[in-house]
Amino acid sequence: MAQGKKQQSEKAAEPTPGMVTRIFDRVRQIKRAHPELSRQIDVMEGEIRDRLMSIKDRIDEFPAMERELITVLVINGIHKMCDEILIDDLEDAENGE
Repeated sequence: MAQGKKQQSEKAAEPTPGMVTRIFDRVRQIKRAHPELSRQIDVMEGEIRDRLMSIKDRIDEFPAMERELITVLVINGIHKMCDEILIDDLEDAENGE
């Protein structure tokens, strides 16, 4: 019976035909409904990209043997911040906290 549940969850995770298109269409609709917010977010994403390029430039100054570890640590830190700010706050808001 556990095998059946595993197969069902694996099957549910697989994309269905047209799923990606529907998701992109929905995102496009949301962005069109909120053009100013979308534009502001696009600008901020550009700023984040510029900052990441600056971080990469600093990382490139480390000795080659240390660069990979520092890169992984920076990526981990950025990912953790994204989770804390974007995901955890969203979950807190949904839970009324």
